[in-house]
Amino acid sequence: MNYSKIKSIFLRGFIGFLVLTALVAIVAVFSESFGETQIRILATTFTISIASICAMACAAFIERRGLVTLGVSGIICSALGGVLLLLGIWDLLDGDIYFKITASLITMSLAFAHSFLLALPELDNRHKWLQPVTAITIGLLTIQIIVVVWIEIESMIYYQSLGVVAILVGLETLVIPILLKLKGGEKEQTKEIHLTHVDGNYYTNAVGDKYEVKVLDAKDIKPLNESIQN
Repeated sequence: MNYSKIKSIFLRGFIGFLVLTALVAIVAVFSESFGETQIRILATTFTISIASICAMACAAFIERRGLVTLGVSGIICSALGGVLLLLGIWDLLDGDIYFKITASLITMSLAFAHSFLLALPELDNRHKWLQPVTAITIGLLTIQIIVVVWIEIESMIYYQSLGVVAILVGLETLVIPILLKLKGGEKEQTKEIHLTHVDGNYYTNAVGDKYEVKVLDAKDIKPLNESIQN
């Protein structure tokens, strides 16, 4: 499966729904009244746009890191959360259980997208530990929020701990891009490609892209080194 194509589809869909949202808003401006139907249409386009962003982040994570199971889990949460929220917007589903399941899926979708986006940058080796720690912190915050959704908690200590974890997540979210800038930006980054042998000189990576690998002659190495230095 080509996850770069999936990411492209989500990106185009996101742009399309942004355009649709803008058109609906323009029509509403010139209409005599802004009714419930217009609000639901705006909420629908906004929901699909956010779900597309989350799914696109998951596809980018699969493409860069090759962790298909985690990425697909995020895409599934985004899709299910978006569908359930749309059903609620149009009054097709309601109730306490519906709200809790929908809120949980939305929280998980945002958590997946958040942690995946922070896992994409290539940091220095001495700073790489921060990315898995950030993913753990985001996961802990997600669990705390979901527990509040499902269980009525009155303990002040619990909410204080939730606030502390949220502050740590905010700190890590700001620090990772700064560390990337300190490294020197994208131009100085190197890209690692993990290949699996298929047949002969042909190899494939985790997302299905195919490569032909061959040993360079001595006459080819010098021009290649000059190209890299330039």
